[in-house]
Amino acid sequence: MPRQVRKDALIIFCLLAFVYAYFYQDSGWNGNSRFGLIFAVVREGRLTIDSFHNKGDTKTLDKAYFNGHYYSDKAIGPSLVGAVLYAPMYWVKQTFNRLGQSTAKIILTYLVIGLPSAIAGSLLYILCLYLSGSRLRAFLVTLMITLGTMYFPYSLSFFSHQFSSSLLFSAFFMIFFLKEKPEIWKNWHFFLIGLLLGMALISEYPTAIIILALVIYYFTIFWGNPSYRRFRPIGLTMLGGAIPVLLQLVYNKLCFGNFLSTGYANLSNPYFNSSMGQGVMGIHLPDLKVLFYMTLHPTMGLFWESPFLLFSIIGAVFIFRERRYRMEAILAIWIIGSYLVIMSGYYMWWGGYSLGPRHLIPMLPFFCILLIFIPKRLTWPFVVLGLVSIGQMIIAAASDINVPDTMVDEIADLGFFQYSHIYSYCLQQLEKGKFAWNLGQQFLGLKTWSSLIPFLVVIGGVTFFFFRKSSDAKFST
Repeated sequence: MPRQVRKDALIIFCLLAFVYAYFYQDSGWNGNSRFGLIFAVVREGRLTIDSFHNKGDTKTLDKAYFNGHYYSDKAIGPSLVGAVLYAPMYWVKQTFNRLGQSTAKIILTYLVIGLPSAIAGSLLYILCLYLSGSRLRAFLVTLMITLGTMYFPYSLSFFSHQFSSSLLFSAFFMIFFLKEKPEIWKNWHFFLIGLLLGMALISEYPTAIIILALVIYYFTIFWGNPSYRRFRPIGLTMLGGAIPVLLQLVYNKLCFGNFLSTGYANLSNPYFNSSMGQGVMGIHLPDLKVLFYMTLHPTMGLFWESPFLLFSIIGAVFIFRERRYRMEAILAIWIIGSYLVIMSGYYMWWGGYSLGPRHLIPMLPFFCILLIFIPKRLTWPFVVLGLVSIGQMIIAAASDINVPDTMVDEIADLGFFQYSHIYSYCLQQLEKGKFAWNLGQQFLGLKTWSSLIPFLVVIGGVTFFFFRKSSDAKFST
């Protein structure tokens, strides 16, 4: 990559690494289930969470029960990475009697979720710059997706969706440049693509839909290019993908007595157990009404919380004029469309106590492929809706994303603007002075709204830098 591209990507990474470190959101039962497994593996050398599932800040009802023991019911990807990172942290605690459990949760959330999200964000910028040739346009699309969608608040919390999102987009990034720059590829690149896809699968099972699309895209690329030897792209990628899958299968066998029996098949909560046992892991036929609630309804609709995403419809039209990238356009539309439709059939489509339909997060980075091709004359309307989106996500990130789901049973009877996750809950939390943990409070002694000033100053400074140097750029090797 040219020096300027590397410099820009590094600036984007540092910006997002700062932003995702600035706030912390407790992940409640969902994250505690994974933290329980991390702490059990490192501290006790076992897979049961008997010592953690009902105590303090690892208390959870998201758990499995089998043969008299409690286990995490979650796919093991984030916990696997977390355990590797927590091992040296626990040594520090044992040796120097420092680093309490709550602090460990904050650090692990940043290392496992925040940093991969920042890396994926920098790759998103590189891809957008390559497609558009415009530094400013690439920056705007990157900033809006990474700060103006659920990508942002869920990079601050130990849910698996954003972790999987980062892995999937990173794999797509590599596959795309396998197509564009076959001369630069090494054997370990093929292995890494498989590893990323395998880790995404054992972190969030429904991403199998996206993984299948990426695998087809991958095979289409190398099978049509005679410069690739057939065995290496297949064999090395399969090897990389098999390692995480085998780890999950072994975990299933050790915990639940069967390679194919997951935690979701052994849930301790009768309601969750019954619901997940119906359909395919709780997923039924698509529901048009739910699809409307997930996308266009003001309560938690994706296009209300991030209205700039509506421009992707326009971008989809214009990208098909770029014959060179029609395959990527079809891929993005398929990933977004199929994931929306299939998740509309999930019994808990709203995600429980959460901001918005969080299950949709793995598809969000793929909007960039469509958004980068919107006409230049629509830039300012795009920027205005982008600012609205970023502002709304800042409200969420600064308050509490564990939004109670009490409105779900009544959503069909609510007035169209009667309830909003952002304004009826998150903003009210801020008005009451209930701000999430952030660096401004912790280290600068700033209170409530003033604690957001350093965060806004850094974003404003980087934005000014890109606006000041907004010349087009040619991407070449």
